Amino acid sequence: MNKKESLKNPILLSYALSSILAIYMLIYHDQKYSFKTLPAITLVVVSFFTQKKIDKRVLIFFLCLIVGDAVIVNFENFKFGLYFHSLSFFILSYLSWSFFKKKTRKEFIKHFITFLILFLVIFFFTINDKGDAYSSIFIYGISICLATSLLFTNYLKMMIPANYMLFLAIATRIVSDSILTIVLFNEYNIYYSVIAHVIYFVSNYLFYKGFSLKYI
Repeated sequence: MNKKESLKNPILLSYALSSILAIYMLIYHDQKYSFKTLPAITLVVVSFFTQKKIDKRVLIFFLCLIVGDAVIVNFENFKFGLYFHSLSFFILSYLSWSFFKKKTRKEFIKHFITFLILFLVIFFFTINDKGDAYSSIFIYGISICLATSLLFTNYLKMMIPANYMLFLAIATRIVSDSILTIVLFNEYNIYYSVIAHVIYFVSNYLFYKGFSLKYI
């Protein structure tokens, strides 16, 4: 095992244990306590002490996720939590855009329009009761469409491991968000909630893996 591989083990182990703890608290304590932020906090802290260098933009991405998860626990602050998650995806989009060449930008626009149409269909016809979170849900949808389009185009143009990990991360995040939308805007179901959280934690780790191949 080389030095680089040995550094990854404590990160993966600590992240897996904190994710298991978060799921345990969700199952046995339901909504009384939320440990959803714990895995991401663990990931950032352990990475800080084990990695020689971490890109500040990657750090801000994860901090936005952490703040968003912490705020969104209180359903009254749901829209503010979405704003922080939207910011994280705009940061992700900025990171992806920096690797683009001019000739690939037309391809990106085509994918963005496709994902945007899909989101608008879901936004207007699936989510019936948006409450006062109307604008935050819309902005969040735009941000995730933008990030998905960029990462998808990046992967198609350059199928390297980093691009694959990042695209897989955003894809699993969409699946997680879709399930959470069912949980939030319909009758609460603990099984769906657990599945959504598990996928969400996997997604965040895939983001870390993709970032580590590019920036860390």
